[in-house]
Amino acid sequence: MTASIDQFTDITRRSQEAWTTATRLWVDYVQSMTDTVASSDTAASNATPTASVQRYLDGYFDIADKMLSDQREFAQHWINATMRAGAAVTEQAVRATKSVSAHTANGAEAVITNGAEAARATGEQAASSVRNARQAATN
Repeated sequence: MTASIDQFTDITRRSQEAWTTATRLWVDYVQSMTDTVASSDTAASNATPTASVQRYLDGYFDIADKMLSDQREFAQHWINATMRAGAAVTEQAVRATKSVSAHTANGAEAVITNGAEAARATGEQAASSVRNARQAATN
């Protein structure tokens, strides 16, 4: 189960790193867009306003696509880790059940053996008492 916890921790760490990277990209993108728009307002630009907006729109959706891709990867890793953890718990439960069953069977066998031994000993004592009583009666 420790391996599953380690996997979960690793997945969480990698997801956090991916989100940090995506956020950093977004901030850099917004900063560059702000700088470009500010410079285009103060200086003459050869690009048409539509081309400039299209470039920013494409950039926005590229970042959104990257973030969605990272979310999908995180979800897939999360599901796989959860499934492995469930399988590990199931395996441990099966082993525990087998162990308890084996101990119960061994305990039951010991009780039967001890009961049979006690019955045999009691029978021998009874037979001995009967023999002693017969001997005493004949003497």
